[in-house]
Amino acid sequence: MTEFKETFFKKDEQIFIIGFMGVGKTYIGEKLAKTLNLEFHDLDREIERKAELDVNDIFKLKGENTFRELESSILNSWNKPGIISTGGGIVELKENRDFIKTRKTIWLNPSWKIIRSRILNSYRPLVLDRGEDELYKLWDHRKEFYRECADIEFTKNSIEDLLLLLS
Repeated sequence: MTEFKETFFKKDEQIFIIGFMGVGKTYIGEKLAKTLNLEFHDLDREIERKAELDVNDIFKLKGENTFRELESSILNSWNKPGIISTGGGIVELKENRDFIKTRKTIWLNPSWKIIRSRILNSYRPLVLDRGEDELYKLWDHRKEFYRECADIEFTKNSIEDLLLLLS
């Protein structure tokens, strides 16, 4: 971890964490930031602050398109260094992918089975509006976008290894 830490994580850079909903972007991001003594930022919290609504209410009251516009606006004007967790759908827009590709990016990619167990009984807006088959198709559709943006991919086992290294 020391060599990886010294070459990948630098105080003045932005390191984005991407992946589908429920993969642990915020959790891992907070642990990484604490361990590496870097700032942690959650783009969903930034969106909530700007909109003065929580993510679920933005989806309910204003719709997914409004959420994506806010998300894109905040992302593309982001200038703070540190570890930044993103929403799972941030990769849907090409302009977002283009921005993320210019930064260091970690993709958390556990199996669908793990993701499914974490999200199916949650109150996430996209889960409430879709069935399991539709969620699987959405995950499958986004995988190529995540891959396109990622410098490093962590699967289930490597995420567990990463957490052990951080503890």
